[in-house]
Amino acid sequence: MNKTSNTKRIILLAKPFWGKLIGISLIILLMSGINQIYPLIIRSLTDLITEGKTNFLFFEHPTFISLIILTLILRISGTILNRLSWYSSNLLKTKLLHHLREVAYKHLLNLSIGFYNQNQSGKTMNKLSRGTSNITSIITNVGMHFLPNVVTAIISIIIVSSINLPIGIASISMFVPFFMIRRLYFKELEKVEKKSQKTWDKEYSHFWEVLTNIRLVKAFTAEKMELNKFYKTVKKLIGLRTNMEKIHNKSNAADMLIEVWTTAIVAYSFYLGLTGHFTIGTVILMVQYIQMIREPLWNLSWVFWEMKFAKIGVKDYLKILDQKIDIKNIDLPITPDKIKGRVSFDKIWFKYPDKSGQKVFENISFNVPSGQTLALVGKSGVGKSTMAHLMVRFFDPDQGHIKIDGLDLRDMPLKFLRQNIGLVSQDSYLFDATMAENLKYGLPAATTRQMRQACKTANALEFIDKLPKKLNTIIGERGVRLSGGQQQRLSIARTILKNPKILILDEATSSLDSHSEKLVQDALWKLIKGRTAIIIAHRLSTIQKADKILVLDKKEIAEMGSHQELLAKKGLYYQLHQLQTTEPSKLKKWDIVV
Repeated sequence: MNKTSNTKRIILLAKPFWGKLIGISLIILLMSGINQIYPLIIRSLTDLITEGKTNFLFFEHPTFISLIILTLILRISGTILNRLSWYSSNLLKTKLLHHLREVAYKHLLNLSIGFYNQNQSGKTMNKLSRGTSNITSIITNVGMHFLPNVVTAIISIIIVSSINLPIGIASISMFVPFFMIRRLYFKELEKVEKKSQKTWDKEYSHFWEVLTNIRLVKAFTAEKMELNKFYKTVKKLIGLRTNMEKIHNKSNAADMLIEVWTTAIVAYSFYLGLTGHFTIGTVILMVQYIQMIREPLWNLSWVFWEMKFAKIGVKDYLKILDQKIDIKNIDLPITPDKIKGRVSFDKIWFKYPDKSGQKVFENISFNVPSGQTLALVGKSGVGKSTMAHLMVRFFDPDQGHIKIDGLDLRDMPLKFLRQNIGLVSQDSYLFDATMAENLKYGLPAATTRQMRQACKTANALEFIDKLPKKLNTIIGERGVRLSGGQQQRLSIARTILKNPKILILDEATSSLDSHSEKLVQDALWKLIKGRTAIIIAHRLSTIQKADKILVLDKKEIAEMGSHQELLAKKGLYYQLHQLQTTEPSKLKKWDIVV
């Protein structure tokens, strides 16, 4: 993406605010116009005192009183306009910032799981935060500083040149070397700024992980180690900032050049006054306008470089917006009237795009009749959870078709598909909110009665009713104020509220103690009743209850059948079953326990 296209995209992102931005710019331009009049009034007042006569713009022989009244009117008008501009610009900045955040947040929510597998959340959030702030800075600088300063400088130069052309030309020409010197040092600054942002993105992501894994940090008494990492990062960032300031110090030669040049022009104006070419009022007017030229053009330089630096951060923001949405609806998706729950995998080939082309499945096919339960058995990494992810379209297969009731998942609306599939995994995925708010993820309009009934079915009321605020209890980040079994039962209650026709249980009890596991297992079998279910379990006792068991090995289906059918075949599943009584420790490599 080149610089020009990035600039266009920044402008287009602010399109909803163009009208307001133009309005604020006009107010600021009007204020600039008012400021241009003051030197003319001062000249007229000075000449009135020293010469006894004067003129003001198109008015001949203005009086002292009329000039004072005009000054008062302009100052009151300027004060009102100044407050109006600040009021409008601050509101615009806030609205624009939140608009940019909304654009990014909406895009992030639509990105596939593959993006999150490859990008750290902390780093992504930092890039978005910096990008939205920088775009807001660029847009507001253009509208509220750059354009008004350009107009102010042009008006001042025209007035000065109309009085004395050589001084007007000198005022413009002094900024040629100024910008050339500044440009020489910008490339150095750009390199250091990029390095600084990259360093902070990396470390910010790590600090984010530290806070989300604070129990691990404390359990290993790693506080000092993490602080040392922080100190090293701070030291590195301070070093980079020091380098940037040193470069700024060298570029300060441009500022000194402006001061020398300006002083020379002012001195020349006084010389013309001493030699009688200018009145005292004209000398004062020229000095003020030269300052008016210097300040806007100096500000233009500052705004220009600020926007340049802001663009460095904006690039990362735009790169995120450029991330392709891999999983999306087709143009005319088909919404079935009703889901019965028949699931079929037809010649499925799949490899993860973020795992160097590593193949997971090769030509996998099987069917799960409506209302039946399929259990998946296989070594760690064989693709059991991948099947669950393919079912809810976190990913799409490279070849083949996954169907529900004969309809390809890709032909269904994503929302409809996911509303009809319930996924209960080992991680409960709970928010730092009340239990009720977490439960309503399953059914946003759920009543207290419905939530309590779901919790009762999930064996969760036994601990909920012991809490002072019951369903209004805040459970902490990722549900940390609850035990593992409590988290899982709350997650199951949420799925019960969702009432899906198809259920996927992905190691839902693998990390629980025996008591919690029994409660959760009871809740799960209540949930499974009457639904199509795919179970990824680590206990043979659970697997045996399934209508069909599918044994995965070496990217394909090694065996498939009921518990009794597989035992009768005396194949791989039979060997696993035998190991549970003879050498149960060997089952661990298959993620299976007795």
